[in-house]
Amino acid sequence: MTTWPPRFYVAYEAMAAIVEQVKEDNLQDRVHCVIVLSEEEACATETRRAACHLMCQMYEMGVEVILDQGNIMSHKKLMPTLEKYPNNPILVVDDDNTQWPGWLKTFVSDHDKHPNDIIYGQSLSHVELQGDRIVEVRDQSIPFENAGKVTVNMKPANGSAGTLYPAKTFTDPRFFDRELFMRISPTSDETWQWAFAKIAGKTFRQMSGNNMPMMLGAPPDSALWHINKDKYTDIHNAIAAEIPEYLEALKKEAAQ
Repeated sequence: MTTWPPRFYVAYEAMAAIVEQVKEDNLQDRVHCVIVLSEEEACATETRRAACHLMCQMYEMGVEVILDQGNIMSHKKLMPTLEKYPNNPILVVDDDNTQWPGWLKTFVSDHDKHPNDIIYGQSLSHVELQGDRIVEVRDQSIPFENAGKVTVNMKPANGSAGTLYPAKTFTDPRFFDRELFMRISPTSDETWQWAFAKIAGKTFRQMSGNNMPMMLGAPPDSALWHINKDKYTDIHNAIAAEIPEYLEALKKEAAQ
């Protein structure tokens, strides 16, 4: 999980609910909770007191806090944790909702059954090819209609009910290039992850249940979706322009 100043106060609630699931379902040997903060944001004069309070709350719950240098925005949901734990599967989750009881246990169980698949809670859009142009289309379908199934063009929503990446999902050095992803896809970590997963030929599967989170009272304008909703298609094509293998992977998949 990551968070930023407008959501510091709800991030505690979101993480506390996950920690409670760890305890209730006896997952202490399977799950290690981590929250990543931007050092730039945490140390800023106007937010330092709130950041310190949040870090103390996390330490008291047994949650590891990673302070990441600079500010890579939503990318710090996965990237710093992946850099520290490259051999671990990592489940990324949002900071503005609480998960349905049994959610974490379902993720662990689904991962045990399908250890090589990327498992995600919800998808709110699909990606399609229109000639050589990559287009992301907002879906109005039920978020859990593909429960337990392999999907091809449904792009996971990294927030919502989370996304689990098996160990070694990402090995391409370009994936970890901070200058590159902050130039091409600065506000959409999930699109960057989707593109490199497609290049690597990974399988996506929706989790088998318990994927309807309950929203917390975060400021409505603090969600990156408001920034990205009209930019996703442009981000896909910017990635493909810089990394041609992405478009090639989608074309190969479409031809199968």
